[in-house]
Amino acid sequence: MALTCPVCEDTRVRTKLRKQGVEILQCAACRLAFWIPGAGFDPSSLYDGDYFASEHAAHGYDDYAALEPALRATFRRRLAKLGGATGAKLLDVGAAYGFAASEAERAGFRVFAAEISADAARHAGALVPGRVLRASADHLPFGTACFDVVTLWDVIEHLPAPHAAVSEIARCLRPGGRLVLTTGDVGSLVAWLSGARWHLYTLPEHLFFYSRESLRRLLGSHGFRVETIRAEGALYPVGYLVERLRKTLVGRSRTGSIRFPGAGLVVPVNLFDVITVTARREAAP
Repeated sequence: MALTCPVCEDTRVRTKLRKQGVEILQCAACRLAFWIPGAGFDPSSLYDGDYFASEHAAHGYDDYAALEPALRATFRRRLAKLGGATGAKLLDVGAAYGFAASEAERAGFRVFAAEISADAARHAGALVPGRVLRASADHLPFGTACFDVVTLWDVIEHLPAPHAAVSEIARCLRPGGRLVLTTGDVGSLVAWLSGARWHLYTLPEHLFFYSRESLRRLLGSHGFRVETIRAEGALYPVGYLVERLRKTLVGRSRTGSIRFPGAGLVVPVNLFDVITVTARREAAP
């Protein structure tokens, strides 16, 4: 049986590169890149406490909580562009520690959040009490057409069933509601120049590496009209950038993170390889 693209179902799928002994494939039609996990692989099992706070893990974060000031500042910028927050009902899918959900609430949204990690949901629940539910993106425990906005900040690349997830998000959004997501752009110049060392080829947590065309096709097949796709920067602590560089080039640390004066300095970064997509639900899924 021919291998087909998980987004557009085209059969023109070829090997793009190898990373950590894993074959990363790419669809010739929509340019989606992806890899195929082995039998028994459970993506949800990755997101334990160590994923968010371990200097010695090859994946995840050394200290996600330490990113809070920079993440909040980035989320404030993104949310400000949505406008019309007062009274609007927002669902943040893949809420992690709840920093985005908390900032959305401050901006005037009525906020709910879904997070698959028990550890992260506990942190998020402390910021948005009573409105963080443990749930996967493809089984959201919310009513039909009950949200005005759904956000996925650097989440869609983690989801093992993208069509099921987008279909479920479309169900939860009212007609005319907006979906806003961020993810890496596998078609960017930086991704092309970096090859297998692109900093967003992070396995095993990233399952898909989206192109702009693959996102248009994925969202369009569930009644969304893509309004904008923009390469936008974000704020990062210098120490985090060093951490990402180490994990990209070296992998697992045996001695802990590199510490140096000024590691807490926050700087704006835009490599034009992370995109923000805004789409509107126009038709019933």
